[in-house]
Amino acid sequence: MLNFPKKYDHNLENEINKVWKENDLFLSKNNKNIDFSNGKKFSISMPPPNVTGILHNGHAFMLSIQDAIIRHARMLGYDVLYIPGTDHAGIATQSVVEKSLKKKGITKYDLGREKFVEEVWTWSKKSRNKIISQINSMGVSVDRSKEQFTFSERLSRAVRKAFVELEKKGKIYKGDRIVNWCSKSKSVISDIEVNYKTEEVNMYYIRYFIEGKGDSITVATVRPETIFADVAIAVNPKDKRYKKYIGKNVLIPIVNRTIPVIADEYVDTVFGTGALKITPTHDINDFEIGKRHNLPMDRFSIDKNGKFTDLAGEFAGYDWEDVYSNFLQTLEEIGNIEMIERYETQIPYSERYNNKIQPILSKQWFVDVDEMAQKSIKTIKDGETKIYPQRFDKIYYEWLENIKHWCISRQIWWGHRIPVWYCKNGHKNSFDEDNVLINDDKKKILSMIIFNLIADTKLKNPFNIEDLINILFEDSIVPREGKIYETYLNIYQEKFKNDNKKLEQVNELLNLFNSFDLDSSDLMQIGEDLIEILDNSSNITGNSEFYKFNFVCKSCNDENLKQDEDVLDTWFSSSLWPFSILGWPENTQDLKDYYPNTVMETGYDIIFFRVARMMMMGNEIMGKKAFDNIYLHGLVRDYKGQKISKSLGNNIDPLEIVEKYGADSLRLSLILGTTPGNDMKFSMDKLDYNKRFINKLWNASRFIYMNALAGDKNISINYNLIRDDIKDNIDKLNDFDKWILGKLNNLSKLGNNYLDKFMLGEFGQEIIKVAWHDFCDWYIEISKVQESEYTSKILIYGIGTILKFLHPYIPFVSEKLWSLLGFEGYLINSQFPQIINFSDGDPKIKIFMDIVGEYRNLRSETDTKPHEKVDIILSTDTVLINFIKKYEKILISLVGTQKINYSNSSKEITDDYSVGYVDDTKLGLRGIKKLSNKDILKNLEKELEDENQFLQGLRNLVSSPGFIEKAPANVVEDKTNKIKEIKKKIENIEYEIAKLKIKN
Repeated sequence: MLNFPKKYDHNLENEINKVWKENDLFLSKNNKNIDFSNGKKFSISMPPPNVTGILHNGHAFMLSIQDAIIRHARMLGYDVLYIPGTDHAGIATQSVVEKSLKKKGITKYDLGREKFVEEVWTWSKKSRNKIISQINSMGVSVDRSKEQFTFSERLSRAVRKAFVELEKKGKIYKGDRIVNWCSKSKSVISDIEVNYKTEEVNMYYIRYFIEGKGDSITVATVRPETIFADVAIAVNPKDKRYKKYIGKNVLIPIVNRTIPVIADEYVDTVFGTGALKITPTHDINDFEIGKRHNLPMDRFSIDKNGKFTDLAGEFAGYDWEDVYSNFLQTLEEIGNIEMIERYETQIPYSERYNNKIQPILSKQWFVDVDEMAQKSIKTIKDGETKIYPQRFDKIYYEWLENIKHWCISRQIWWGHRIPVWYCKNGHKNSFDEDNVLINDDKKKILSMIIFNLIADTKLKNPFNIEDLINILFEDSIVPREGKIYETYLNIYQEKFKNDNKKLEQVNELLNLFNSFDLDSSDLMQIGEDLIEILDNSSNITGNSEFYKFNFVCKSCNDENLKQDEDVLDTWFSSSLWPFSILGWPENTQDLKDYYPNTVMETGYDIIFFRVARMMMMGNEIMGKKAFDNIYLHGLVRDYKGQKISKSLGNNIDPLEIVEKYGADSLRLSLILGTTPGNDMKFSMDKLDYNKRFINKLWNASRFIYMNALAGDKNISINYNLIRDDIKDNIDKLNDFDKWILGKLNNLSKLGNNYLDKFMLGEFGQEIIKVAWHDFCDWYIEISKVQESEYTSKILIYGIGTILKFLHPYIPFVSEKLWSLLGFEGYLINSQFPQIINFSDGDPKIKIFMDIVGEYRNLRSETDTKPHEKVDIILSTDTVLINFIKKYEKILISLVGTQKINYSNSSKEITDDYSVGYVDDTKLGLRGIKKLSNKDILKNLEKELEDENQFLQGLRNLVSSPGFIEKAPANVVEDKTNKIKEIKKKIENIEYEIAKLKIKN
């Protein structure tokens, strides 16, 4: 007999994962059960987690949902592609490495840019492998053969191509705008990297004295440190208090520089004093006012190092925070502070460095997203892309309608260098591997590779042969790509598949490099083989010792070009993710097959930073939408609804949970009970509950194996043949067989309805209800007492069908049970359950089961122990009595009696019986312990209270806004019928109470 373990050991998850991977079951176009000619494609590009971190609750939630969607699509017969990857995470990664170096007493400046970037690369490779391993532990069925990294050789090319295309169209430009400046990282940071903290601060009322007069205008501000950059005082032209001052000058406190009083309708006459200091270089709203009035834009109070500028008089050159108290004291002493109030406001802090962010006017690279935003709004409004839940449409529109130009340049060292080179005459040249090459008859392929290596700061320029060879033979950051030279040449084989001349150059290099053995070959010989190609390659000059890639200015032919020092915002490369990972800018087969992505699944908190930008770039670069559907999940909170964080002490490490409970328990706990766009409450109680369910499923499967399959270790079950056999022999099924078959059919119907709308949590709860309550607690127990000719086959079909339903939620245990039970093939690529059509089963089955339930309630109310037998009487019509007699053995077994006494429905049940009702059927139960009328009355009144509460809850649900319109028809019908049933039960209970009260 095959060893079917008594308990499920979640440590088997690694073994199951290994089986999936060894058989390539996660790969696209690899399901033998699918006819790929039907064109059904389904793709998700995993939003790449940062290479910096470890798996956290948000990742685990996202991965659980995405993989459930993917596994369901795979079982529906789609050619599925689920692409994983990681994000190089610019400032986040640089910050982590800087902190690590700080512990050693080293700064990035001690190393210099080149050595520091090398340090980050080394750290990133290790950290990336760690996060990938952690993602694998969740059992996500990603296609690792297509895995990517935002800073890989392949995707870096895409970043440069996108930049050049957008800059050529005028969508990318360099200009002066207000940005978030972090003085610690000495860089612009993105909005998502700014944390706003609610703080009570001082609101300073500062007097600006009118030039030549004793009068003054008072301005209220929480940022007095910016006064040295003031260029005007603005008042509302309708404000009578200040009309006389418009056109006059006032003096900036401390330095006494004059600035004008101007009129602008933007000024709120009610807020503060109704007068506004205008500081265009330190405030976004002031910047807009400054542009309208042509005010100076070159005055800064605080520089990018966080120090007061020369405009600050005696405070110039000091860190503004260090001398802030002295500065305020001076204002007080010279009489410029009229009053101080406490004021609650939002203060911006750097997420990575925890220092205050300084809004500052700076020359940076920006994307003009105005037209892109309108296209992306139209995509949603026209229904091309759907957002789930739909209420986020409005938020999406509001953000895009008020979007500002996107700053994409950063002053850090880790990231994609801006692909712009400047000549000595100030001309800007944006280059990618195509437009950088001069138009000559020389070879192009090696030149393109060298350009990319230089642009990625992997190869110095000039370079020597030894350095070039060593880099080409390094492993790619993405292991599946092979060596770096293989990565580029594989790309160019696709790119130039229709260009025989260039394809010949690609194959020449491929043959050359493949013949090298760095361990045994002489490096000098290898170099000599390359020299001939280098000497005949475009843009390359030099000799056998050093070579140089020549960047030539397109405007003046100057060859002494210098690359922009800045790097691109991480979110720029992320915005290209849906198509760059599919091979763009080459028109690959994957791009044709899987773009647009079918689903973008992510948290609602980054709809703006990730989703909206991906939508904009998709429309702009690809000319069409990025996604068919956008599914937004909520945040993971603790059981109290609080945000999970280390500071609150409620942090839950998903890796520890996987180790203790298994990934299946974690996945199920994260998905069950969730609804699109809503936060979910997570608790250890959920884990315990779902672990119990998995154990219940295991025990039920083992029972079926030992009984219905007789423990036959050589059994091989073809699920479809059993299904067809049942379908062809419906007449051989008893009423309970048909009842459970109907429950499974209903799940199939619900599955298509719920999962099309990404209602994973709701459908999961329905599966658990049928699997645990209907199948395990009812059908299996019934099968032990009375069975039909087909009960064993229904048990086998039932457990197989339930495993199919559950597979997207708990893939490990479902796959293991599928194998242990002897089902053919792998569950992961089996077909999602289909309906077996047959006429509805006998409705009396439900009444029968309700009768069992009511008798069990009466046993509980009479404090009857499980082993104690009871006397029962059942009073109903003849038709129902005949039906119950047909299955009398089942009722006797489940209720715990030796005999059932039947009576005519009009006959009263004697007072020594406890009474219950199921519709018009009256039930009586007499236990060993006799209850007094007082106790019976108390029980009935408690039952009446419970039923009334239940009824009110149902009424509230049915009458709630949108329930009738949004809920599935069968759910509406079920709830409506339940209301009628409960009302009838309440009437019967009230009758029994009235009768008892008369007797008392």
